[in-house]
Amino acid sequence: MSRGPRSAPPARRGVALGVLGLMLLAFFAVVFMLGRPSYLKTFNDLVHHPFDPHPIGIDKRHKETTLSQGEGQGVKTDGGATTVPRVLEGGTAAVVSSAPSATPAPTPSPSPSPSPSPSPSPSPSPSPTATPAPTSTAVVVVKEGENDDGKITKLDTEYTPTREMVQKIAQNGYLMVTWANYHYFDFVKTWVTHVQRVGVTGYIVGAMDDHLLSEMIRLKYNCFSMKSGLTLGDFGWGSPTFAKMGREKIRLISIFLKLDVHVVIADVDVLWLRNPLPFFERYPDADILTSSDNMAATVKDENLEKWPDAGSAANIGIMLFRKKSMDFVEKWIKIIEADDKVWDQNAFNDLFRRGVRNLETPNKNLFLGYDGTLTMGILPVSLFCSGHTMFVQRLGYKLGLQPYAVHATFQFSGTPGKRHRMREFMLYDDPPDYYDHTVGFVSFDMDGIPELLKNAGPATNGMGLDNVQGHFKLVNHQLQRLRHAFAISSIILRRALVIPELKCGLDRWWAPHAGRIPGADFELPFTCPLDHILDLENGLFRIWPESEMGPSTEIREYTFFNNSRITPRVRDDRVVVEVCPAGDAACSDGKTPATLLTEGGVRKVKVQGGLLDTQLEVALSSVKSAKVLHFTTMANAFGDFSSALKQNRFQNRMRQYGSIWCCVLAQVGHIHYDLMWDVPHVDKFARSWNGTWETRTGP
Repeated sequence: MSRGPRSAPPARRGVALGVLGLMLLAFFAVVFMLGRPSYLKTFNDLVHHPFDPHPIGIDKRHKETTLSQGEGQGVKTDGGATTVPRVLEGGTAAVVSSAPSATPAPTPSPSPSPSPSPSPSPSPSPSPTATPAPTSTAVVVVKEGENDDGKITKLDTEYTPTREMVQKIAQNGYLMVTWANYHYFDFVKTWVTHVQRVGVTGYIVGAMDDHLLSEMIRLKYNCFSMKSGLTLGDFGWGSPTFAKMGREKIRLISIFLKLDVHVVIADVDVLWLRNPLPFFERYPDADILTSSDNMAATVKDENLEKWPDAGSAANIGIMLFRKKSMDFVEKWIKIIEADDKVWDQNAFNDLFRRGVRNLETPNKNLFLGYDGTLTMGILPVSLFCSGHTMFVQRLGYKLGLQPYAVHATFQFSGTPGKRHRMREFMLYDDPPDYYDHTVGFVSFDMDGIPELLKNAGPATNGMGLDNVQGHFKLVNHQLQRLRHAFAISSIILRRALVIPELKCGLDRWWAPHAGRIPGADFELPFTCPLDHILDLENGLFRIWPESEMGPSTEIREYTFFNNSRITPRVRDDRVVVEVCPAGDAACSDGKTPATLLTEGGVRKVKVQGGLLDTQLEVALSSVKSAKVLHFTTMANAFGDFSSALKQNRFQNRMRQYGSIWCCVLAQVGHIHYDLMWDVPHVDKFARSWNGTWETRTGP
């Protein structure tokens, strides 16, 4: 007699459902970590990776073009050399000089005292074609996608690294090495400025193309040729060019070890704040020391991190190699050359951790790795900082320590994001003209923040929408003020806007979290970098067509007026703009210029709130010669545009500026910031809003 199928006992059915639930949870976690489906199109267009320790993005939507010589007359540089202007199509500007003279690079101000690589950005709806903005040093530019021909020239031969060259440069047996292509010339100058300032003479910079090599020779930098035949543009994290660049880096370690020096290898987006050589001398037994992506310090002083407590991935942005590590380096090279899909940092970590164990006799937190054959150590994350432990946590300063270096990782706007974070900490080497402006600057006080901070942190310590409401109330308040400030500074006054210090209630990551990147421990709310909120790479710093987007918006960082490189002529030529209610004495209604007053030694004007753009322009015409116009608030400082065309263009621009916050636990967990959240509009994803904000995830 046949038997029908028997149903599972209730207990087993419950276990099965529980296992199924765990499997589904694991599946969704993997989806979040690798990038949600809605990101896939843009992920292919904008090459980023959620765990990129070198967050350099390249926009593949702009077709590569060949190098062409621009037209125009030569331009004199500060050093008196004649430069030949060339047009950059979607690239970064720099100077190619015909004369060997150059002015010394200025010294940046120290970082401010205490007061993750980019996320894939969801693809916007069709918008006007834009190109990346050139850097402030722009005179000559190289087309996006331009390649060095790779041919060895006489210059390359003359600047090939030799034992004689290296031994002459080395400092107490150490050689600090970085490398770059022409696209990162401004970073090279900043890197060298910091190295020289902290007293490191034993440094050398590799040029991956003759454009950069010629510039460094002109500036009398210690340099060598590493002719690569790679692009002169942005390497683009995740691109074949980026992978090749990583291999070049590891070969450098091998080359210089064979020339009998201790090699300190550091990426060009590493800034040295103290001379690290005395620190390395404390650990003569260490064969390899490396920086780390650990989010918290396991030591509160200048010792190495404790292993295995600091067990996060080693970050290969800052490393020390001594001679005994040669076999490790050669094995590392073989692994990544055998498979071009292997990430150099993953390969390093695999070798680094192979057969790892503690020393039998504890020695300054060192341990054995690489099958127990090499003595290893993890550099303290409070002193050799990531972009998170420095720019977000300010960990070293909070521990009363002075960092040795910062590596601009854990940020969200590619190369422009790196540059702006360095500026926020007054570490970037800008030219003198950055600290002035042909018209002037607008700045303002951010009102209403203390009350909003009270409830801005995690509400539930969970991963749902209910946890993030206070954060968005805080950020949206600031975005509305920024929108008014952008309108006043760029449309009405044509000035640069000094962005005030911004606050966030929650950290930003690339996967669901409850308020902080897992492993991090710092106080919320906090002062957040601008790239946490605004899209600098594909929004604010892109060059948009003015015919469709209105005038560009120049900005400066919130520490701008604290920088010692600001001249008194700029800093002291300041007029306060007080927003006043209609009918107040001396309050301009925009029909006539505001009266310039002096109260308590402070020059000021009073302007009625809610004026149209044309009225505000009239009211402020009496102080248009002042270098700085400082508004006491942006709450009601601007009413509206008198022209529908101006308004439409401005809104088109504002649509592109918001970045994302990531993430709540949902299939699509990110939430877009919107600078027009409080007014009826259609956003860049063609979603209609009625002027009332709600925390919508996606698209």
